[in-house]
Amino acid sequence: MKQLFQNDFIFEEGFLQPQVCQQWAQTIFAYPKIFGPDVDPHYGQMAAFYGMIEAGLNESYFRYAAKHNRFLKKHFPGIEDIIAYAGQKILTHSGLAADALPIVPRDAKYFLMTGFNLQLATWNLYNIHTDTEGLIQYPESIFKSDTRAYSCVISIQRTAQHTEKRGGDLDIWRERYLAHELDRFYKSDGVHAHSKAKRIKIPYNEGNLIVFDSFMPHVVLPFKVKKKEDRRISMVVHFNYRHRTDINPYPHLEFWY
Repeated sequence: MKQLFQNDFIFEEGFLQPQVCQQWAQTIFAYPKIFGPDVDPHYGQMAAFYGMIEAGLNESYFRYAAKHNRFLKKHFPGIEDIIAYAGQKILTHSGLAADALPIVPRDAKYFLMTGFNLQLATWNLYNIHTDTEGLIQYPESIFKSDTRAYSCVISIQRTAQHTEKRGGDLDIWRERYLAHELDRFYKSDGVHAHSKAKRIKIPYNEGNLIVFDSFMPHVVLPFKVKKKEDRRISMVVHFNYRHRTDINPYPHLEFWY
């Protein structure tokens, strides 16, 4: 759907109230066997689709998705409304009505509706990337300019290390690259950007919301975890416009984590 915005982002400061962020963080830490980091998650844990696939745990992800979705609805009141709000913001930011498209789960039985990205240990990786891993079941889409995919992130706990060179905060480039175009973005080392001219610095204060075109390169800045306050938590949900799927045979915005 070409009317949907591209190469842009939506930012809302303090979208989620501090007390909600604190309560959600406490709930997450109260269930360590359920919530897993996206790097090296364990079988049966709730972690991102791409993280579970990279860990060879795709069977676990699909098997427990419906159970984890029920857990999210029970322990995080209002989480479905937040997903709907983010989807509606995509539509209205594109100049469309908030109800212009149905906003539906990709597949509530086999895919998480949303989840939490946990970074509980020192994060040394400087990994500028685009968010196309979740489109693995639509391989042609990552090469097509009319694909519309979005990433939504809400900061739940900002690492205390943000005072050290903005550790844990987000840099995003206002440039759009399809999968076969990324070589033009990187220097010859394949790690760093050719230019910082279009880089935008996003603060990850608790409660901040950002929705952005998933084809825009971005990076979480490295940080150290020396104490509990250094840990970083964000709520994440991805959106993708589909003309139709077997589960949802009509034009829609699907969401998953």
